Amino acid sequence: MDLAGLPATEQRTLLDGGHASCRELLADCRTRAELTEPVVNAIPTVDWESAEDLAGCLDNDPALLADAPLRGLVTAFKDLLPTAGMRTTFGSLAYADHFPDRDHPLVTAIRTSGMVSVGKTNTPELGSGSQTFNPVLGTTRNPWDPTRTSGGSSGGAAAALACGSLSLADGSDLGGSLRNPASFCGVVGFRPSSGSIPHEEPRPSVIRMSTVGPMGRTVGDVALFHGVLVGDLGLPTPVGPPRAAYSPDLGGLPVDPEVRRVTEVAVNALVDAGWRVDEAEPDLSASDKPFDVLRGLSYWLAWSHLIDDERIKESCRYEIEAGRDLSEHEQIAAVTEENRHRSLWDDFFTGPESFDLLLAPVSQVPPFPVGWESVPEINGVPLPHYKDWMRSCCRITVPGGPAISVPAGFTADGLPVGLQLAGPRGADRRLLAYAVLAEEVFGVMPSPDLGMLATTDPTTLPPGPLG
Repeated sequence: MDLAGLPATEQRTLLDGGHASCRELLADCRTRAELTEPVVNAIPTVDWESAEDLAGCLDNDPALLADAPLRGLVTAFKDLLPTAGMRTTFGSLAYADHFPDRDHPLVTAIRTSGMVSVGKTNTPELGSGSQTFNPVLGTTRNPWDPTRTSGGSSGGAAAALACGSLSLADGSDLGGSLRNPASFCGVVGFRPSSGSIPHEEPRPSVIRMSTVGPMGRTVGDVALFHGVLVGDLGLPTPVGPPRAAYSPDLGGLPVDPEVRRVTEVAVNALVDAGWRVDEAEPDLSASDKPFDVLRGLSYWLAWSHLIDDERIKESCRYEIEAGRDLSEHEQIAAVTEENRHRSLWDDFFTGPESFDLLLAPVSQVPPFPVGWESVPEINGVPLPHYKDWMRSCCRITVPGGPAISVPAGFTADGLPVGLQLAGPRGADRRLLAYAVLAEEVFGVMPSPDLGMLATTDPTTLPPGPLG
């Protein structure tokens, strides 16, 4: 049996029932990683020996972490999470030799859940840019087509999950870093409601948009992981098909024709399955400015000490400088607009139309060439900043509600495309229940061609943005 190819929910059932051991699952995941990592580079920092020691201890001592809900499942921590005693680079030369002496609260929670960590998943420098490459650990490639990007910033996590090297993975999301790589790699990424995950580091109250969250190969996997993080494993049972609003472009954003086609096919499949869908959307077009302002402020507050460090890539220093240069008036105006969009979002789901959720594209483009740092244009519309090709995620971020990317289909070139489902603030478990229904309509995404990855010579592939 290839344990690594099973959803995490099935892996857990086999482990709990004594039909598989933690060592066996870890060995199968390691085999997958060793086949694919030379090309994909999703988990560039590994410690298989420590992972094998822990898996062996779990097998040999049934009392060890006996009540841990994810006991024996395999994971790796995003390289933005400080991890005690393990190299944590944040994808930056400034931290190339950084070994933290403490765990991030999420790392602590994941360890307590019983999962076995094998290392760190790759991320862009300081998490900036939805293209996973950095000068320390290199470029992460898309398992479906290694000439394409895995997205980001949780690109390593998404690619490793698609390959079956991990059971579950953590990610983080400010402007789409859980959702975008999930869409690009054909897995599931869930952005919880802002402020709903208890395992965060303290930060100024003005910074509310960023969150950590779970990733997995199926909605059930993600619901399991999320339930453990928030202490609620039960999903509500929807009463009949949901009533959904559908926005093909979230306020007139440019959308690649193949993304639009796959999204429309997916929405039509939901309608055929009995979902009630109307084309409607809240007006989020004015959310771009507060997003940009508060993103810049968050970078300044987190990374101000790096503003003059020439080892940091230009786009990161730009974000830090943008935050530094904000006036108090600009900050107050951005928070005011954020609050207005939260109210607008709440009203959209509780008003006369009473929609249960919103359907929209995840990313405005399919996975793009791995050598591009960003997308220059869509349908002839120039995109001066990398955020401009992922506004379909950014605009959903600002109101603070939950959103999930569910694999919905493929482009004509065989590249995955996800459908974004978003819901009212605080209704995270209900949105996951609707996502389960959507996955039943679309089917679970198959695995990419691991044989192709295993036989590909990495030196024949086009280089990433850094050459």
